[in-house]
Amino acid sequence: MGCSQKQPPPSQKKLETADTLIQKTLLKTPASSQDLNWSSVIALMESLHDTPSNQRKITLTNIKEEAVKLNTQPWPKDWDIKPIRARFNVFITHASIAADQRLADADLEKQSLAINKMKASWNNFADQINDDSMLAPFNPTLAQPISKIK
Repeated sequence: MGCSQKQPPPSQKKLETADTLIQKTLLKTPASSQDLNWSSVIALMESLHDTPSNQRKITLTNIKEEAVKLNTQPWPKDWDIKPIRARFNVFITHASIAADQRLADADLEKQSLAINKMKASWNNFADQINDDSMLAPFNPTLAQPISKIK
């Protein structure tokens, strides 16, 4: 009989895979106003890459709660328009999906992908506020899942 190394339990492998799927995305900072301060949401999202999976649910819930709180605050008139609010609502939706993922082993990868989608939707929102083409129409196809072409 030869020596063999113990294989980590399947859940540990899935955990490592899920952790490597969470991209360390550079998050864009949209312009702030007196009423809307994005720093808390950005800091929480930036910490997700290094947050242990057993604590990630709490961080995701905090991101969702902060986003909802920001959404209910008064927005400057030039930001309270459909293209900007629509992109922020897409971000809230993605934050809710990521926060509400069940933490069974099979769902860790799904949660990682939901986190990446949440970060991408945040950057789309930030681009909408920061860009000179701020009044560009919202493209609803961006929110649709990609399907195979037959």
